[in-house]
Amino acid sequence: MRNIIYFDELNSTSVYSHQHLGELKNFDIISCDLQTQGHGQFERVWFSSNKNGGNVYLSIILKPQNLEHLSELTRYVALIGAKTLEEYGLEPKFKYPNDILINGKKIAGFLAESEFLGQKLKGVIVGCGINLNLDDDELKNIDIPATSIYMETNKKVNKDEFINKFLDNFENNYNDFLLNGIKGEEKL
Repeated sequence: MRNIIYFDELNSTSVYSHQHLGELKNFDIISCDLQTQGHGQFERVWFSSNKNGGNVYLSIILKPQNLEHLSELTRYVALIGAKTLEEYGLEPKFKYPNDILINGKKIAGFLAESEFLGQKLKGVIVGCGINLNLDDDELKNIDIPATSIYMETNKKVNKDEFINKFLDNFENNYNDFLLNGIKGEEKL
């Protein structure tokens, strides 16, 4: 059974995960409805809203023994995000190194941050932000062209259902990823 630690509001699922990494277990999920200080790569602000059924703001805690493919983890989670978006009839494209675009507009971003104690890996925090139900008014708060599943399909997305599909896809392919990395045909 999946352990999702849920909050109504957090400054950031990533910040919380870093602060509690020692007590969190492999595959613990930190999720919230609203982030007040969500961020992506290079500390760029990630706009957060809980309007219209919400969006995905979560961090996955990983504590792998095999570190051979650790450098490919961000690309792996982006592939999983794309696969999940395809299940909603979308055609995702990748923007290197960690964004997913739909029709040239950002819909998702992923960030894997490793934390070491000396040479020993304490854990990896995989931050995931996916726009499910942002509407046109909310998208104006984002400083780059952005979209959501709702804007692309005109259908509201059940956040819990989306998160479960995304995590199922992640978990079902994770052991193979740890052993083999991203296979040639999957490389982005």
